[in-house]
Amino acid sequence: MRFRTILGRAGDFRADVFFQFIFPKLAGMEMPLTLDGFLTGPTSTCASTLPVHQDIKTYSQKVVGNTIELTGHSVLTEPAFWTPSVPMLYAMKCKVMSSTSEVASVHKTIGLRRLGIRNHSLWLDGHRFVVRGITCSTVDSTLFDQQIFTAKEQNTTEIIDLPSDGFLSCGELSKLEGHLQRTDEIGRSIIIRVHPETHPSVMPDILCKLVNHPSVFITVIPPSLLAVLEKFSIFKGTMLLAKEVSGEKPPPELPNGVDVAIIQLTDSEPEASWKTPPSYPTIAWNKEMPSQRQACDRFQAILASWRTSSEGPPSSWDWAGFLVGN
Repeated sequence: MRFRTILGRAGDFRADVFFQFIFPKLAGMEMPLTLDGFLTGPTSTCASTLPVHQDIKTYSQKVVGNTIELTGHSVLTEPAFWTPSVPMLYAMKCKVMSSTSEVASVHKTIGLRRLGIRNHSLWLDGHRFVVRGITCSTVDSTLFDQQIFTAKEQNTTEIIDLPSDGFLSCGELSKLEGHLQRTDEIGRSIIIRVHPETHPSVMPDILCKLVNHPSVFITVIPPSLLAVLEKFSIFKGTMLLAKEVSGEKPPPELPNGVDVAIIQLTDSEPEASWKTPPSYPTIAWNKEMPSQRQACDRFQAILASWRTSSEGPPSSWDWAGFLVGN
C-alpha cells in the first residue's frame, strides 16, 4: 500500500492536511470504505506546545481499474510546521475500514513542511533556506555511519545515494528508515540521489516513502528517468525534485516537474554563460573538495567572489546552495 501525507492550504492559523492511501481492490472487499483515525501532537526535541487531538475524516475515494485511492482529511488550527531549527512532528493513526472489517492500518510520524521556491532561492516557512551539504555515500556502505556522524557534527545537509536497483534489503530499509526518522526528530535536511539504474515502476513507491519525511528536502532524478518524470512527479508533495547538470555547458532548460538544478563543477567557477542567471534555483556542487563543512564554506566564499566580480552575474542573483564531496 502506498501512503503519503499531503499538505493543502496552510497558514499560521489553519492547515488542511490530507492522507492518501493507494492499494489494490481485493475480491470480496465491500465498498464504500471509510477512514477511522486521528492526528495528535505536535512534539519536538527542542520546543513544546499544547497538544491537540484531531479526527481524520473520509474526504474522497475512487476506484481506478483494480486500484482504490482513498483520501482522508484533517484540519489543524494554529498548526506547528517543521523546520530544522524547530522540528515539530505529529503522530497519525488511521484504519481503513469496510462495513465488516479492517482493511489496513497506518501509524506514522509526520511533519508539515512549507517548502517552496521564490525567484532563485529555496524558501522554508517564509524564510530563505540555503543548502550547505556534504556527501554521505550509500546507505549500505561501510563508511555510511561514519559519514553520517561527520555530517551531524558539522550541522550540514546530508547527501545520500540510493542503491542501484532502487530497492533496499530489509536491513538497508530499516537502517535508512531509522535514520530518516532520526533526522526528522533532530531537524536536519537531506538530499536523496536516485541511481540511474532505478526502474521507473518503483519511483512512486520511493517518492511516497521519502515524502513522508519532512527532513528529505530534495530528491535528485537521474537523466534515465526524466523522460517518464510526469508519471511519478505527482507524488512529490512539497519535496523538491532536482536534476544534475554540467557546469562546463550553458544553463539548460529544466524538464517539466524538475524544480532545481544542481550544477557539477570540476573547477571552482562555472562556464562563462552562467553569468546570465537561469530562471530556476541553482545549487553548486564541487566534487573535488573534501566532504567537510569547512570546504563547503570555502566553496561558498569562492563563488561569492565570482558573483560579485565586475564580470560576474547580477548581484540580485545568488546560489541556492553549496555541496562538496564525491
